[in-house]
Amino acid sequence: MEQVLAIILSGGKGERLHPLTRDRAKPAVPFGGIYRIIDFTLSNCINSGFRKILVLTQYKSVSLNRHLRGAWSFLSPTLGEFIVPLPPQQRLDERWYEGTADAVYQNLYSIESQDIRHVLILSGDHIYKMDYRYMLASHVQTQARMTIGAMEVPLSNARSLGVMSCESDGRITGFTEKPKVPTPSPTRPDHALASMGIYLFDMDCLVHALEEDAAQHTSHDFGKDVIPRLVSDGNVYAFRFNDEIRKEPLYWRDVGGQHGSREP
Repeated sequence: MEQVLAIILSGGKGERLHPLTRDRAKPAVPFGGIYRIIDFTLSNCINSGFRKILVLTQYKSVSLNRHLRGAWSFLSPTLGEFIVPLPPQQRLDERWYEGTADAVYQNLYSIESQDIRHVLILSGDHIYKMDYRYMLASHVQTQARMTIGAMEVPLSNARSLGVMSCESDGRITGFTEKPKVPTPSPTRPDHALASMGIYLFDMDCLVHALEEDAAQHTSHDFGKDVIPRLVSDGNVYAFRFNDEIRKEPLYWRDVGGQHGSREP
């Protein structure tokens, strides 16, 4: 766990939540009084033992930065623990983040400066409770280069997500971002296996994939560009977010989106 760096993408505008996002980024929108939406993802990281965290900000980040300083300053830098907000620094050129993959690519300097083997990429606007250690264990066991958090969702909701096809061992054989006609799950024909936007990479795989994507004219998005290319090369696996006792998907919600595991 000490060799895992978590990166939380937190630069989205959140236009569907307007006017709540008029003066702040979506992850900084209040939730339950003193909390913020990003606290779900941060709590998942801390409770999983992942205490090296970079928060990539961009849009109206003052409120988010203030919350990170006030609520999450208890980590110990002397033990290698940190939660560090990273605004666009234009280190590579003069452009802002052009996609989820580009946001991480522009911060490769900060990522590679850490002594890590794995990079966990998360979203700061999702509500769910997850122990990422199980995903890491699955990633290591399957010897995957990349593992994607996945869950079955109704076909009507799958059109706004990344949808995948898998072998029985979890190896992903196909991935389409926001398909017009989602591929049904073999076990539940009225559902599709969808990405939760949780990506666990081997460090060298991530660096190579981002450098390859940056050299091409793409939208520089993980779901649209990076993941389909990696899936075609093989060795990308799905980690199902299920209740191990009931064998059912657990609760997950993309705030401001139109999808989730089940209605709240």
